[in-house]
Amino acid sequence: MPESHAEPEVTEGAEKDRLESSLQKLWLKARRLSEILLNLKNENESLRRRVEELEGKEQQLSKKLQGTEQELLQRQSNGTSMFTHEEKEALAQKIRELIAKINSRL
Repeated sequence: MPESHAEPEVTEGAEKDRLESSLQKLWLKARRLSEILLNLKNENESLRRRVEELEGKEQQLSKKLQGTEQELLQRQSNGTSMFTHEEKEALAQKIRELIAKINSRL
């Protein structure tokens, strides 16, 4: 009978060790998961701020574009141009040069 009494204690001790080991592994995984979730939460918050920043810039650029379009339409309706006389001449000269290059290759 003493042998049968010692055997359950050994089994209980081994089972207790396995249980403690399993709990320790579970605790480590839970801690690692918590760290990952915290990192993801921080990254998500950073991305949300960046999206807000980009949306703000997009709105600013959109307003600027609308203003430029309005200015262009206004100038076109007034018969004025966005180019100065010198710019028009430089552009015309550049076009003539390009046409000459094209013709010389034909």
